[in-house]
Amino acid sequence: MPPFVRLGIVAALAAGALWGVLSIHWYPAEEVLTMWVYGSPQEAELYRHVAAEYRQQHPEVRLRLEVVPGRSVVQKLLTGMDAGHAPDICVLHWRQMPQVASTGQLLPLDDLVRRDQLDTGDYYPVGLQAYTYHGTLYGIPVKGSTITCFYNKNLFNRYGINYPTDDWTLDDLLVKAKALTIDEDQDGLPDIYGCTPYDIASYVWSMGGDFLRLENGRYVSNLDDPRVAQAVQFYVDLYFKHKVSPPRPGVRSDNAMSTFTFEAGRIAIGIMGPWMLPTFQLLDRFEWDTALFPQGPAGRQTRYASVGFTIWKGTREPEVAWDVLKHMISAEATTKMAKLGSDLPPQRSVARNTYPRATTPYEEEVFVRSMDFNVRLFPQELWWEDLYRRMLDELDAALTGRESVAEALAEAHQVTNAYLQRMYAEEITR
Repeated sequence: MPPFVRLGIVAALAAGALWGVLSIHWYPAEEVLTMWVYGSPQEAELYRHVAAEYRQQHPEVRLRLEVVPGRSVVQKLLTGMDAGHAPDICVLHWRQMPQVASTGQLLPLDDLVRRDQLDTGDYYPVGLQAYTYHGTLYGIPVKGSTITCFYNKNLFNRYGINYPTDDWTLDDLLVKAKALTIDEDQDGLPDIYGCTPYDIASYVWSMGGDFLRLENGRYVSNLDDPRVAQAVQFYVDLYFKHKVSPPRPGVRSDNAMSTFTFEAGRIAIGIMGPWMLPTFQLLDRFEWDTALFPQGPAGRQTRYASVGFTIWKGTREPEVAWDVLKHMISAEATTKMAKLGSDLPPQRSVARNTYPRATTPYEEEVFVRSMDFNVRLFPQELWWEDLYRRMLDELDAALTGRESVAEALAEAHQVTNAYLQRMYAEEITR
């Protein structure tokens, strides 16, 4: 091949490569509004559908929706914000809010909400609180829910146990769980366990305790409160004293490999929430129903969970981004979300009108009524997730039988106070 031909080919390839590089949109073009969402495949498809409706109504807006992995969304979002190339709109779980809002890179929404007269009175208050950081609203929930329970009606019927009622208590839970922990083959090991209790927060609150308290405007550990000890002891006793819950490695999650699951028909009462409905709706081996979380001495106090839409403060089109956000959390959109049969719409009116469906064999209204009790949040502070993990690491000693509840709580109390003192000292030096 003549040298000049070879050089011509190389030059052509180089030009083609350069053109390819230049034609790739490494970051969103200025005229494109980008939205990140994550969730189940059904949720992602619904987001796509609602976004497509917006594009049809507003053809002048170039809106691009991207489905991203939920586990890495915060890291990617913060990296993009720091680089100046972030999505204009992003879905965030409420427990991710402090980490992102604390950077000052989310758009405050209070003035926009007031200006456009968004009906905040129709929202469950805890939903808006979940997206408020240090007094400023940075997001609007698109769905949310709290802890309830599922129960296996076949097991209740077989062993003559009355179903849970609205006024049942934690003591009633224990009585029923004892009666429904069954060694069917008489080999000395339970084949059916009475309950899986989920995480410990709802028990602590319903017993009248809390993890932290305020003293002189600062948080300190409240793990020395006798009511906290009562709640943790009740929780631990489900495993070790009464043996009505299947053994598990720690406080935060069940053993994924365990055969003792509600779906397998080997758990009589599962403390969970409506996010399990898409899975349980497929069950046909037994009949099941739903009930409220049992009351404690301080009433029924359960943990909230939600996801919502936020806007990047660096967006070039804040008004358009706000208009898209309003569309994504509108009553029409959350009504469609409710049809997935998972978490509730964030608006009371939508939840009450669309979530309970007469065609379901179980009492879906339980999930709506559960939101009318004391539904709570963890502190919306940047340091909370790290502190809570450290607390639970200490409490694991009791939940795995290595230490008594008193010993584990005493250690967790010291660790918590030392952490908070260090955190406040660092704030002073900054």
